Amino acid sequence: MEERETALHIATAAEETKAEAILLYDLENRSPITDYVLICSGRSQAHVRGICDRIEGRLKELGVRPSTIEGYQEGSWALLDYSVVIVHVFHPETRLYYNLEALLAQYPREEFPPPAPVSSAAPDEGATPS
Repeated sequence: MEERETALHIATAAEETKAEAILLYDLENRSPITDYVLICSGRSQAHVRGICDRIEGRLKELGVRPSTIEGYQEGSWALLDYSVVIVHVFHPETRLYYNLEALLAQYPREEFPPPAPVSSAAPDEGATPS
């Protein structure tokens, strides 16, 4: 499986569990450590663990297992290391405290779900409001 495909499976699994503020950073050919970093948040410790469970289950179905999982029991910051994708699942306060987004700001990123396109069409000038 291609690295990006693995990253997209992880993002989809996070979306399915209603993870919040899902960001996928592309470090491919830019970092010796990993190709992608995915960051997301869960609303509670149980939600953080549930997101991790879904991600791990989805990738296990595809024959991919993490080399390590850290922080799962605590539930405020869990890390799943799939070598080509490193996943950080945070409780919101922990995410704000560590602010990994600032460290990764130089890399291209995608939001999941993607933001809705902004319409540039102006309302008709002659139309009357209803």
